[in-house]
Amino acid sequence: MKQKKQKKEVRVLRQKASLTVECAVVLPLFFFAVVILAGLLDSYRITTVIQSALCESAKELGMYAYCQEDDTQSPVGTVSNAVCQIYAKRKVQEKLTGEALLGVVGGVHGINLAQSVYENGRISLKASFFYQAPFTPFQTFPVRLQVKGQARAWIGYTPKEELLQEEEMVYVTDWESVYHTSASCSHLKISVQGMSYSHAEQKKNIYGEKYHSCERCMETGEKPTTVYVTSTGNRYHKDKECGGLTRHVKLVKKSQVKHLNVCDRCGG
Repeated sequence: MKQKKQKKEVRVLRQKASLTVECAVVLPLFFFAVVILAGLLDSYRITTVIQSALCESAKELGMYAYCQEDDTQSPVGTVSNAVCQIYAKRKVQEKLTGEALLGVVGGVHGINLAQSVYENGRISLKASFFYQAPFTPFQTFPVRLQVKGQARAWIGYTPKEELLQEEEMVYVTDWESVYHTSASCSHLKISVQGMSYSHAEQKKNIYGEKYHSCERCMETGEKPTTVYVTSTGNRYHKDKECGGLTRHVKLVKKSQVKHLNVCDRCGG
């Protein structure tokens, strides 16, 4: 009975010793993982603040990029590489005021903005710094981080050379197979008058042409009582709303009507 009791006590002691060894191995690894996670979250916090400062600086500098050297209204003067670096550094320092920078090597003065430039109409601000996880009992090496903010300078838009040349505009209607170079062309400015069919058969327009039956609104051999004509056209119509009498004029680019001929009256 006594031997059984001793064996049981030995087993309990072995289990406790095993738990002690496991804790001695796992706890440092757990603590190390917590430190690494805390370092990642801290570095993300710092880079987010710096990113916000750079983006704001780039937009503000972009608004004054059009200013000339003698422009006294600009609070930054003429935008240049040096101005970009100085302005961005001041903005970053303002944003980081009151922030804990334990992981940034050199603190706020360790943030380098020497790569910030203004070129090709774009403000490009770059901040780089070394980050080392704080409060870690292990030897860690600093990691170089880089943050970037960009904005287009507000200097206007310079179109391509071919777009600077104004394209000629012409006039077209829904039914005609020609385009017109003048809005006052007699084909576009029409005056409709009604007359008897027999009179239209004998009458001529101002160009000496005889009137013929309209292919759109009149059937072959049809002889209505009243027809409608224009002084410049060569067709008579039974319907005053016929497409041959109405004109829906549109102004379009000449390149869009290459398939049409030019009107012989206004463009000849």
